[in-house]
Amino acid sequence: MKSSLLILLFCSLNLFAQEGDKIHYRNLVEAYYNKDTKQPLYIYDNINGNIVDTLNNIEAETSWYKIAIIANEYGWFKIKNIQRLPNAYKNYGYENLWVKTSNFLISVDVFEENHIVYLYDGPTTESNRIHKIEGIQPVHLIETNDLWAMVSFKVGKKTVKGWLNYKDQCACPWTTCPKN
Repeated sequence: MKSSLLILLFCSLNLFAQEGDKIHYRNLVEAYYNKDTKQPLYIYDNINGNIVDTLNNIEAETSWYKIAIIANEYGWFKIKNIQRLPNAYKNYGYENLWVKTSNFLISVDVFEENHIVYLYDGPTTESNRIHKIEGIQPVHLIETNDLWAMVSFKVGKKTVKGWLNYKDQCACPWTTCPKN
Protein backbone atom coordinates (compact mmCIF):
# COMPACT_ATOMS: atom_id res chain seq x y z
CA MET A 1 0.00 0.00 0.00
CA LYS A 2 2.78 2.43 0.99
CA SER A 3 4.69 1.65 -2.21
CA SER A 4 1.59 2.30 -4.32
CA LEU A 5 1.08 5.68 -2.67
CA LEU A 6 4.71 6.64 -3.25
CA ILE A 7 4.52 5.66 -6.91
CA LEU A 8 1.32 7.68 -7.29
CA LEU A 9 2.96 10.66 -5.58
CA PHE A 10 6.02 10.59 -7.86
CA CYS A 11 3.83 10.19 -10.94
CA SER A 12 1.68 13.14 -9.94
CA LEU A 13 4.82 15.22 -9.32
CA ASN A 14 5.99 14.42 -12.84
CA LEU A 15 2.64 15.50 -14.29
CA PHE A 16 2.86 19.05 -13.00
CA ALA A 17 6.62 19.45 -13.37
CA GLN A 18 7.70 22.08 -15.85
CA GLU A 19 10.34 21.31 -18.50
CA GLY A 20 13.01 23.01 -16.37
CA ASP A 21 11.62 21.41 -13.21
CA LYS A 22 12.60 17.74 -13.64
CA ILE A 23 12.37 15.26 -10.79
CA HIS A 24 15.23 13.07 -12.08
CA TYR A 25 18.29 14.04 -14.09
CA ARG A 26 19.59 11.06 -16.03
CA ASN A 27 22.64 13.01 -17.17
CA LEU A 28 23.81 14.19 -13.71
CA VAL A 29 24.84 12.62 -10.42
CA GLU A 30 22.18 13.23 -7.77
CA ALA A 31 22.42 12.92 -3.99
CA TYR A 32 20.36 13.72 -0.92
CA TYR A 33 21.22 15.82 2.11
CA ASN A 34 21.91 13.80 5.28
CA LYS A 35 18.92 14.15 7.63
CA ASP A 36 21.09 13.16 10.61
CA THR A 37 23.17 16.32 10.38
CA LYS A 38 22.08 19.31 12.40
CA GLN A 39 23.95 21.69 10.07
CA PRO A 40 21.80 23.70 7.65
CA LEU A 41 22.47 23.46 3.94
CA TYR A 42 24.17 26.70 2.88
CA ILE A 43 23.93 27.85 -0.75
CA TYR A 44 26.84 30.01 -1.98
CA ASP A 45 27.21 32.31 -4.99
CA ASN A 46 30.76 31.02 -5.66
CA ILE A 47 33.38 28.73 -4.15
CA ASN A 48 34.25 30.35 -0.80
CA GLY A 49 31.76 33.09 -1.75
CA ASN A 50 28.76 34.62 -0.01
CA ILE A 51 25.86 32.61 1.39
CA VAL A 52 22.76 33.39 -0.70
CA ASP A 53 20.33 31.06 1.10
CA THR A 54 20.11 28.67 4.04
CA LEU A 55 17.95 25.54 4.02
CA ASN A 56 17.30 24.01 7.42
CA ASN A 57 17.07 20.25 7.54
CA ILE A 58 13.54 18.93 7.05
CA GLU A 59 11.92 17.45 10.15
CA ALA A 60 9.36 15.32 8.28
CA GLU A 61 10.70 11.76 8.22
CA THR A 62 9.68 11.09 4.62
CA SER A 63 11.01 14.32 3.07
CA TRP A 64 14.51 15.28 2.05
CA TYR A 65 16.57 17.67 -0.08
CA LYS A 66 17.88 16.27 -3.35
CA ILE A 67 20.68 17.91 -5.31
CA ALA A 68 21.57 17.51 -8.98
CA ILE A 69 25.28 18.18 -9.50
CA ILE A 70 26.76 19.87 -12.57
CA ALA A 71 30.42 19.77 -11.48
CA ASN A 72 32.71 19.68 -8.46
CA GLU A 73 35.84 21.59 -7.51
CA TYR A 74 37.97 21.74 -4.37
CA GLY A 75 35.36 20.26 -2.01
CA TRP A 76 32.40 22.07 -3.61
CA PHE A 77 29.48 20.95 -5.79
CA LYS A 78 28.10 23.19 -8.54
CA ILE A 79 24.30 22.87 -8.53
CA LYS A 80 21.81 22.21 -11.31
CA ASN A 81 19.07 22.46 -8.71
CA ILE A 82 17.93 21.49 -5.22
CA GLN A 83 14.49 20.01 -4.59
CA ARG A 84 12.47 19.19 -1.49
CA LEU A 85 10.84 15.79 -2.03
CA PRO A 86 8.27 14.28 -1.88
CA ASN A 87 6.05 15.99 0.72
CA ALA A 88 5.51 19.70 0.05
CA TYR A 89 7.49 19.42 -3.19
CA LYS A 90 9.52 22.49 -4.03
CA ASN A 91 12.14 23.18 -6.69
CA TYR A 92 14.60 25.74 -5.35
CA GLY A 93 16.55 26.05 -8.59
CA TYR A 94 19.92 27.55 -7.63
CA GLU A 95 21.42 26.60 -11.00
CA ASN A 96 25.15 27.38 -11.15
CA LEU A 97 25.36 28.12 -7.41
CA TRP A 98 27.53 26.11 -5.01
CA VAL A 99 27.32 23.95 -1.85
CA LYS A 100 30.09 22.33 0.18
CA THR A 101 30.43 18.59 -0.50
CA SER A 102 29.91 17.53 3.12
CA ASN A 103 26.73 15.79 4.29
CA PHE A 104 25.49 14.47 0.92
CA LEU A 105 24.55 10.82 0.62
CA ILE A 106 23.70 8.34 -2.12
CA SER A 107 21.87 5.10 -1.44
CA VAL A 108 23.48 2.18 -3.19
CA ASP A 109 20.80 0.69 -5.38
CA VAL A 110 20.78 -3.12 -5.00
CA PHE A 111 17.35 -3.42 -6.57
CA GLU A 112 17.32 -7.06 -7.67
CA GLU A 113 18.36 -10.24 -5.91
CA ASN A 114 21.01 -11.12 -8.53
CA HIS A 115 22.31 -7.55 -8.93
CA ILE A 116 25.90 -7.08 -7.77
CA VAL A 117 27.29 -3.64 -6.94
CA TYR A 118 31.01 -2.95 -6.95
CA LEU A 119 33.13 0.03 -6.05
CA TYR A 120 36.01 0.66 -8.44
CA ASP A 121 39.41 2.31 -8.00
CA GLY A 122 38.69 4.56 -10.99
CA PRO A 123 35.59 6.04 -12.67
CA THR A 124 35.26 3.29 -15.28
CA THR A 125 34.14 -0.35 -15.32
CA GLU A 126 37.54 -1.24 -16.80
CA SER A 127 39.25 -0.22 -13.53
CA ASN A 128 39.81 -2.61 -10.61
CA ARG A 129 36.90 -3.72 -8.45
CA ILE A 130 37.84 -2.87 -4.88
CA HIS A 131 34.70 -3.67 -2.87
CA LYS A 132 31.41 -5.52 -3.29
CA ILE A 133 28.36 -3.88 -1.69
CA GLU A 134 25.43 -6.00 -0.59
CA GLY A 135 22.03 -4.79 0.53
CA ILE A 136 20.99 -1.17 0.90
CA GLN A 137 23.97 0.99 1.83
CA PRO A 138 23.99 4.77 2.27
CA VAL A 139 27.36 6.17 1.19
CA HIS A 140 28.91 9.64 1.52
CA LEU A 141 29.37 11.47 -1.76
CA ILE A 142 32.85 12.99 -2.07
CA GLU A 143 33.14 14.02 -5.72
CA THR A 144 31.86 13.25 -9.21
CA ASN A 145 33.43 12.44 -12.55
CA ASP A 146 30.89 12.47 -15.38
CA LEU A 147 28.17 10.10 -14.06
CA TRP A 148 30.46 8.35 -11.58
CA ALA A 149 30.39 9.15 -7.85
CA MET A 150 33.40 8.89 -5.53
CA VAL A 151 31.89 7.60 -2.28
CA SER A 152 32.99 6.42 1.14
CA PHE A 153 31.44 4.48 4.01
CA LYS A 154 32.54 2.47 7.02
CA VAL A 155 32.69 -1.31 7.29
CA GLY A 156 33.43 -1.91 10.95
CA LYS A 157 36.35 0.41 11.73
CA LYS A 158 37.62 0.49 8.13
CA THR A 159 36.62 3.28 5.72
CA VAL A 160 35.94 2.05 2.19
CA LYS A 161 36.38 4.60 -0.60
CA GLY A 162 35.82 4.10 -4.32
CA TRP A 163 33.91 4.98 -7.48
CA LEU A 164 30.23 4.02 -7.82
CA ASN A 165 28.66 3.49 -11.23
CA TYR A 166 25.66 5.69 -12.10
CA LYS A 167 23.31 2.71 -12.51
CA ASP A 168 23.84 1.86 -8.83
CA GLN A 169 23.19 5.35 -7.43
CA CYS A 170 19.94 6.43 -5.79
CA ALA A 171 19.18 9.93 -4.48
CA CYS A 172 16.39 8.65 -2.24
CA PRO A 173 17.03 7.62 1.36
CA TRP A 174 14.33 4.95 1.68
CA THR A 175 13.54 3.28 -1.64
CA THR A 176 15.21 2.08 -4.82
CA CYS A 177 15.69 4.09 -7.99
CA PRO A 178 15.16 2.19 -11.24
CA LYS A 179 17.55 3.54 -13.91
CA ASN A 180 15.49 2.45 -16.96
